[in-house]
Amino acid sequence: MLRLLRNVGNVSIFLLFLLMFFGSGVSALMYEVVWTRSLALLFGVTLHAISAVLASFMAGMALGSFLVGRMADRVRWPLLYYGIMEIAIGLSAAASLTGIAAITPIYVQLHENIEGSEVLLSAVRFLMACGVMLVPTALMGATLPFMVRASLMHLSKVGENISLLYALNTAGAATGVLLAGFVMIGSYGLQTTVYTGTAINLTIGVIALVLALLTRRKSEAQGAGHHQSLPVAEPEARAGLARRLTDVLRRRAAVPNLRPMHLAGRGTAAAVLFGIAVSGFCALAYEVIWFRILDLFLNGTTYAFTVMLVTFLVGLAVGSALTRPIIGWRWNWTFVLALLQFAIGALALWALQLIPQLPVLRDELVAIPELAPLLGRPVFTMAVVVALALLPLSILLGMTFPVAAQALAHERGKEGAHIGSLNASNTLGAIGGSLAGGLVLVPLIGSQSSMLMLAGINLALAVLLAAVALWHRKVLRLAAPALAVAFLLLAGNRPADIYPEMFANLFKGHTLLWYEEGIESTVSVQRHPEGYKVMYLNSREQAYDHPAPVQYHQLIAQLGMVLHPNPRDVLVIGLGGGATPGALSRFSDSHIDVVELSESVVHAAVAQFGAINNDVMNQPNVSLKVDDGRNHLLLSGKKYDVITADIIQAHHAGSGNLYSREYFSLVKSSLKEGGLFVQWVNPGLTQIYPLVVRTIADVFPGASLMYSGTLVVASTGPVTQEQVEAVARLRFAQPSVVDAVRDQAYFRAPGLAEVSAQGVSVNYHASLDRVVAGMPPGPMLTDDRPLTEYFRSIPGATEADDPSKPRS
Repeated sequence: MLRLLRNVGNVSIFLLFLLMFFGSGVSALMYEVVWTRSLALLFGVTLHAISAVLASFMAGMALGSFLVGRMADRVRWPLLYYGIMEIAIGLSAAASLTGIAAITPIYVQLHENIEGSEVLLSAVRFLMACGVMLVPTALMGATLPFMVRASLMHLSKVGENISLLYALNTAGAATGVLLAGFVMIGSYGLQTTVYTGTAINLTIGVIALVLALLTRRKSEAQGAGHHQSLPVAEPEARAGLARRLTDVLRRRAAVPNLRPMHLAGRGTAAAVLFGIAVSGFCALAYEVIWFRILDLFLNGTTYAFTVMLVTFLVGLAVGSALTRPIIGWRWNWTFVLALLQFAIGALALWALQLIPQLPVLRDELVAIPELAPLLGRPVFTMAVVVALALLPLSILLGMTFPVAAQALAHERGKEGAHIGSLNASNTLGAIGGSLAGGLVLVPLIGSQSSMLMLAGINLALAVLLAAVALWHRKVLRLAAPALAVAFLLLAGNRPADIYPEMFANLFKGHTLLWYEEGIESTVSVQRHPEGYKVMYLNSREQAYDHPAPVQYHQLIAQLGMVLHPNPRDVLVIGLGGGATPGALSRFSDSHIDVVELSESVVHAAVAQFGAINNDVMNQPNVSLKVDDGRNHLLLSGKKYDVITADIIQAHHAGSGNLYSREYFSLVKSSLKEGGLFVQWVNPGLTQIYPLVVRTIADVFPGASLMYSGTLVVASTGPVTQEQVEAVARLRFAQPSVVDAVRDQAYFRAPGLAEVSAQGVSVNYHASLDRVVAGMPPGPMLTDDRPLTEYFRSIPGATEADDPSKPRS
């Protein structure tokens, strides 16, 4: 009876371990989301910059797991150290935002000296991100070995403990992403999100310390642990309850013709560590490629990316949990790992068949009457599409870590070192995969060929692991060739090119004219059924050659040129189809800087939209920079007479950086005295529009609205209707200005055929201050709380206000 009560107590403590490690996963991913977003404001949102941040995050994890994890085998009370590390994680994470603020002027200064070298810039970003994140991330990476060692004090099955701990930690990570993406950042802000993570870590740390002290006193009172470096329970004494629950299944599942589990030899251990590194490489590369593909089917919002990441993490957690019932079976786990790699490669090939059909599957599901009330909501529609695509592959990927851990068959007393090495190898591989997937594979060979290559890597790894596992058996002569033949049969069924069918199903009635998979996005140009061209940035409409939108895009450029008395230096953020900077290039006495994030957008504008953009890239007074527009303002130090931007929807992922109070302040500081800022705002977004105009009015007192409230004209001083009319009259007295805007219908007054100052002044709408005074009070947009992207958290927002409707 005493033994049963002791075992029940051990199980209860182990359940508490699981709860603590779940919470640790929650806080870790909340931090990652905040750090990625905060550092993007400094480094930019280019894929090179984001990759440097993510690489530094994972590098810290790998370093901590490999180095600090080895200490877990040498300490008597690993739970005590685990508690200390959780507290240190929370405190160092709380200081991270201060650290980002501290490195900002340093980065700005360094950028001036190394601009133009992407390699040096990436290295500086990586090192500076490490300076902010290295301490908390290294401690995060070290927690798994310590938690595994602590758990062995109560349930002594390494593989089973790892599968549950890894599953619960990953499930916590998914929860952290969900909370950050759907609740915390939008409702409370980045800083509060970090402090919430800190509170979670501190709570876990205190619980771990109290539990460590209680179990230590109990052990000392029983006279245990005086002659051991770690009070590891003997199997019969400590694991009786859990053992009895699994003994029957284990006996039934024993496979006598395979080598029973024993301490892995050096060759096997090296192969497993190499295999888990390659598996980590493929896993993150698959994730990058899938996210790129799925963005074609989703709505481009922050919520879409949150749903994708949550689904991927849930799959990893489920896969790890599924190994729990079988992990104690006496199988050749190296061979099982080989079979997993083969299954992952085969599933990747099958996914190529599924990809073009995803829009059709989505539409068929939404059309089911019983599902329409649920799937008619954008978030649930996204979740279904992502689950169909990502879950099967991520579940298999989630099984690899606990299976690899069991394949190592850890030596008693060295579990921490083995788990640390395994976790470090997996994380280092993941760093390589995340970098290669977005920066190398997709831009060079495309998503389809990248998935084929990764599937081939999985097959090669499967053959290698099978050879190591069965090297002494004749069956190897059949196993490796059988895997290779099966893979080739699967590969032979792949479609020649998935994109024509995929675009046909996605953009119904359109004709594909051109597409390119670039580093930042996939850009396509389609012929609309009504005959005009449309440029799509992933799934989002970016530009047209239809006369009406072309005229309006030109207006965004020309208005600032007409209302400024002598515009010499002009900045346009975003190229699109090129209509906006193309209209500016007609002002031959001005120099125009264009900053565009995606090089593929530039290629599309040149190849397909030359007729509407005045062949802008070949104009002598136009300079192009492929970069983040906000980052250009922060780092260039250049002052402009006119700053404007292409039409950028405020609710799209990443666009919040161009609508915050800090961004508008940066614009104001980049204007010359008397310079003009022309900003498009969308009155159709009823919840977002007040936020935008309220924020601009706070930074630019005296700004004005024009053209039915769709364009804000702001300056370093007030902009009045009288000034608008006076300057426009002065500018239209210059033949060169009239010639540059001669075709602009928005500059013609009612009843008049020619452009004139009257045509501008009659479109004066209202003082922005007066418009804001008539609005109910509400929040402003800030970097800390980017409500345009997290629009579901806008006070009073309803489902009807959701600007992200699924494509029909």
